[in-house]
Amino acid sequence: MFFLSVLLFLVFFLSLSSAQSNSSWPGWNSISNIFAFGDSYTATSFLPNGTQPSPANPLGNPAFPGRTFSNGRNWIDFLTYTYNDSLVFSYNMAMGGASVDSFGMPNPFRPFDQQVHNFFLPNYAQNASAGAKKAQWEASNTLFTAFFGINDVNTSFRIGAADMTALHTRIFATYAKLVDELYVAGARNFVFMNVPPVFRSPFIKSGAMFGGQGNTTSATADMLAEQSRVAIADFNMRLRNMVTRFTQQRTDATAFFFDTFTLFNDVLDNPESRPETANYTNTTGFCTTYSARTYDEDTFNSACGIPQKQYFWLDALHPTPPIHDAMAAELAAQLRDGEFVGASNATRPNIAPSAAPSASSNPESNAAHLHLPSWTSWVWTVAAVWLASGLL
Repeated sequence: MFFLSVLLFLVFFLSLSSAQSNSSWPGWNSISNIFAFGDSYTATSFLPNGTQPSPANPLGNPAFPGRTFSNGRNWIDFLTYTYNDSLVFSYNMAMGGASVDSFGMPNPFRPFDQQVHNFFLPNYAQNASAGAKKAQWEASNTLFTAFFGINDVNTSFRIGAADMTALHTRIFATYAKLVDELYVAGARNFVFMNVPPVFRSPFIKSGAMFGGQGNTTSATADMLAEQSRVAIADFNMRLRNMVTRFTQQRTDATAFFFDTFTLFNDVLDNPESRPETANYTNTTGFCTTYSARTYDEDTFNSACGIPQKQYFWLDALHPTPPIHDAMAAELAAQLRDGEFVGASNATRPNIAPSAAPSASSNPESNAAHLHLPSWTSWVWTVAAVWLASGLL
């Protein structure tokens, strides 16, 4: 029995070693291109038909830092210009308001499926026609990032537990399919970012989702925050399971799991927990004046009491540049250290593979019970966010 146990352990160890040695990760200093997919936390308003990234202009269009939702640099700016270990060109498909799935309906907020099908595949895929392909890249020198979920959970937490479960099931069936489409198109190196604790944002905690700060009772705000927290926990669990499943099925791919949730929680609890955010003095409110996009990170208006960079929240839902700086700093460290999912040196929270995916996270389960939110309700949800943020 003892020898059988030893034999089984050796087989398990060798299988892990084999999976790790098959990793396509070349090292952060060998990455020359980033294809970014996401929502307003990532968006710079890049357009594939505009100016393409170049050594003099690594973001392409618009000019650095782009038209962001942080009123300054966001994490992709910092990763490209500050924490890069080589010249990196960033092709940013992200758009404010984006969710994962368009559900086959027109959607002005460009969900992940549209970002892949309408923007990436026709213009940048390895098998794109020679005349249409706008960039030269190789699997070995290119990183694909996906940061979704904020707009998805801002809808799902309000539709009841059963419908939330069904909606998340549908979303992750689409999410996994799109990731595999990127793999087939040549992608081998991925970063997946989980949903931050937006239940602590003024959008929910201060009633901004009802039209302004302080427009709801404390009890209502607490109830909404708890519903949002549960939805985020479910979404993030499913993301971990999806990434684990992907790396098991595509053994020549490398996936990094970046824990945005823990980083935000740490900084909201104690801004001095990260050097990039040590100057924050207000982590609960925002000043509407700063919601106007001037792209001056040092802006100060006496009506706001403190400079913009001392606020965590720029508006009801979007954070200011310092937390984006911290995101990029920690992600770059993770990339440099090669702490991808399944790596033997993975010590950061949520990097190690999770347990076998649960039945509730199976894309095939609960599908028959799905009641999709109507197209109009989805648009109004995103519009409410933008209205509270001073963008509409």
